[in-house]
Amino acid sequence: MMTSRATTSRRDARGAFASPRALLAILAIGASACGTPSADQTADVDSLVATTPRFVSITAGRQFTCALDDGGKTWCWGSNRRGQLGLGDTLDRFLPTRLQHSVPFTRIVAGETHVCAVDTLSALHCWGDNREYALGDSTVRVQARPSTVSVRSVRAVAAGARFTCVIDRQGESLCWGSDRHGERGDGDGTSPPTPVPVRVQTTVSFASLIAGRTHACGLTASGAAWCWGDGRALGNGTLITRDAPIEVLGQRVFSSLTAGESVTCGIAEEARAWCWGIAFEGQLGYGSQPRPNAFVPEQVAGSTSFQALSAGLHRVCGLDIDGLAWCWGSNYNGALGNGSGVSESAPVRVSGDRRYIALASGDFHACALDEQGAAWCWGENTDARGGGALGDGTVRSRAVPTRVAAPSSN
Repeated sequence: MMTSRATTSRRDARGAFASPRALLAILAIGASACGTPSADQTADVDSLVATTPRFVSITAGRQFTCALDDGGKTWCWGSNRRGQLGLGDTLDRFLPTRLQHSVPFTRIVAGETHVCAVDTLSALHCWGDNREYALGDSTVRVQARPSTVSVRSVRAVAAGARFTCVIDRQGESLCWGSDRHGERGDGDGTSPPTPVPVRVQTTVSFASLIAGRTHACGLTASGAAWCWGDGRALGNGTLITRDAPIEVLGQRVFSSLTAGESVTCGIAEEARAWCWGIAFEGQLGYGSQPRPNAFVPEQVAGSTSFQALSAGLHRVCGLDIDGLAWCWGSNYNGALGNGSGVSESAPVRVSGDRRYIALASGDFHACALDEQGAAWCWGENTDARGGGALGDGTVRSRAVPTRVAAPSSN
C-alpha cells in the first residue's frame, strides 16, 4: 500500500471458481471460443451480466478491494488473511462477494488491512486487522465481520496502516490505534496504541480527513492542508515527525488530498496536482531525473487538470477533468495500467479511452468505476499475503485495465 509474485491462473476452491455462476460464465466463454455458443449458454452469461452490481464508490488496501453498490451494499474481493473482506472468515476471494450488514452504507474506506464504513444513520462500522486497536474495540483480535464502533455520529473517516481517524457530528477530529509515528495527532508523543478515540490536538476545524500508511492530513473548508505523523510526507519543509497537525507550506488552496506510504498529493488552483514527500520510484510526478525528494508541495509535471487523485504505496493515480485515468511512480506488475513495466516520474495515460467516475489505489493495484458503474482494475493480483485484488477470477497480474467479473455467491 515486493519480490516476484505468481502470475498464473489458479482455481482455488476457496475463491472465485467455486461459484456456480462463475463456472457457467467460463463454460460459455469456452464454447464461444470453439464456435457459436448455444442459446442457453448465452442466456447464462446475460443473466450474470444482469446480476452484476452497479458500483458507486470503490476503495483499495493491501491486495484487496471493496466497493459500494447503488443500494448501499458492500462487495469485497482479494486477500483476506486479516478478515479485511468482512465475510466472516479469512479465505481469499477472487470475485466480488457481498458482505452481510443490515443498514446500507454510504461511505467506505480501506486502510492497509482493515476497512471502515459509515451507514445511513452516521454510525461507524469497522472490520479486519485489529492489531494496535485499529478497529476501536478493546481487543486486538481479527474482526472478520463489520462491528459497530463506539464513536459519535461520523461525518468523515480515514484509515491508515493500523490507525483510524474520524470527524464526528460536532466537527471534532478523533483518532485511535497506533501512534508509533504520532499518527493519532493527540500531541502526546509516540504513545502506546489505544482503542479509545482521542482528540486531535488542534484548534483548526477540518472538513475532510485522509490517511497514509503512518501519517494523516486534514483539509479545512477554506482549502488549507494540515498534516501530522510520519515526517516524510507532512509538507512543512522538514523530515521531523509531528504528533499534532502542522500546516502544509505554500498557502495553496486544495480541493482534495490523498496520501500513500511516504507521499501526499492534492489538487489545487486550476485543478493542477501537487505532491510532496519521498520520491522512491517517481511517485511525486515531477518528471525530472534523478527523481528528487521534496518536503513542500511541488507541481506535478505536465498540463493535465485533475478532478481526483488516489495514492498507493509508491504510485499515484488520478482522473482528469474528462474522466480519463493517469498514473505515475512505480510500475511494478503493471500498476500504472499503461501496458508496460517501466516506472514513470510524470503522469502517463492508463490504457484505453474509457471514462471513469471514481478511482482507488491499493499498494500495487488500482481500480476505477466507469460511467455504468462497472469496476475495472489493473496491477498486481497476488503476493505472499494473498491474491485476487483485481476481481477477475484469476491471480494473474494485469498491465492494462481488466473488468471485474460477475459476483461470487459465496
